[in-house]
Amino acid sequence: MRRSIIETIEREPDLMVCGQAEDAPEIPAIVALQPDVVLTDLQLKSSSGFDLINALRARVPEIPIVVTTMFDVRRSERIARAAGASGFVSKANGSDHLIATLREVLGKTKERDENL
Repeated sequence: MRRSIIETIEREPDLMVCGQAEDAPEIPAIVALQPDVVLTDLQLKSSSGFDLINALRARVPEIPIVVTTMFDVRRSERIARAAGASGFVSKANGSDHLIATLREVLGKTKERDENL
């Protein structure tokens, strides 16, 4: 699934994948890459996407985080947003919705930076 998401993002001329991680313990690597946005699934290898959100918010509170899942979507979105997710995409919505959500979150970040 990750490969498919990466390919979807890489097909877009204005988007690029700068790295990938399998689990929340890889947070130092994520922080070191300084991505414009983090995309995470709620189901990680040995932890939860909620753990990743919480850990990233503690280390880099300004980084936008987009969450995706295919399980219990309404509940997951509510909890993810409460934890600090900037955006949410159900895997059932397809790749167009994912790309639109990433662009929306990136646009809000750009607007915020321009207003500082």
